[in-house]
Amino acid sequence: MRMPGGMTVATLTPYDGEGRVDEGAAREHAAWLVEAGIRTLAPAGTTGESVYLEAEEKRRLIRAAVEGARGRAAVIAGIWALRPAEIRDLHAAAADAGASAVFLTTPIYYPATDDAVVAFYEFARAAGPLPVYAYHIPQYAANEVSLAALERLTAAGTVAGIKDSTGKVERLQALLDRFRGRLAIFGASDAMALKARQMGADGFISALANIFPGAFMRIWEGGKDGTPSPAAVAAQASVDQLRAAVKGYGGIAALKHLLGRRGFAFHGTRLPFQDLDSAARAELDRVMDRSGDLE
Repeated sequence: MRMPGGMTVATLTPYDGEGRVDEGAAREHAAWLVEAGIRTLAPAGTTGESVYLEAEEKRRLIRAAVEGARGRAAVIAGIWALRPAEIRDLHAAAADAGASAVFLTTPIYYPATDDAVVAFYEFARAAGPLPVYAYHIPQYAANEVSLAALERLTAAGTVAGIKDSTGKVERLQALLDRFRGRLAIFGASDAMALKARQMGADGFISALANIFPGAFMRIWEGGKDGTPSPAAVAAQASVDQLRAAVKGYGGIAALKHLLGRRGFAFHGTRLPFQDLDSAARAELDRVMDRSGDLE
């Protein structure tokens, strides 16, 4: 069983023409990503529309990712759910499918104390055999994994690592200063890919790598030394251009449109997301066509 690390893709969720999760498309896309050099896949997370998926759909996506990887890449499976029983069942399903680890966003919506966050992750760790990775995205979840809470979780061996999606250099540096060598630390937010690599993160979790895995592999491989390679710098600049357009034109829907241009029909999004209109699609196409160093 491979352990998570390196350049990681937070995979999009494909639907068929009737709006059902399309496991075949997920399996095919996972295999394509691995063939491009990606060594960790992260299905059923934020980019995968996790909060709008049924538990059974998440189980099928996790299994499809493992089958597509065929042992060539690790799978760190998203197990977030509103109800603890579903978290427990998803952890068990991920283990049964052959995932390497699970990741879990903090409780959402209602404010949670450090004690509540620690108890939440303790429950998830006790629920199954796989290592648990905390997921810090307070701008969406409304709750954080504070450094103090993370210290408690680390000391107890409750979590094996953390994904930080704040996109803030100072937060990532604080994690590295305090937990490097004790936890696996993953950066996120695509504009930070090269910076996270240079700072010494153990991995980076990307949304745009669904579409351009080669560019992100160049960033990861070319950013490992003190001075990044010209190819890594150029790839990050192109990523920044396209990321700004994606953020401005619908997020998940924009990513799926761009992925469609790579030959993968993922068939839109679920409410409350909205599909793109023709003007937005045309503008995204223009930005993509102007962005070099992405293939």
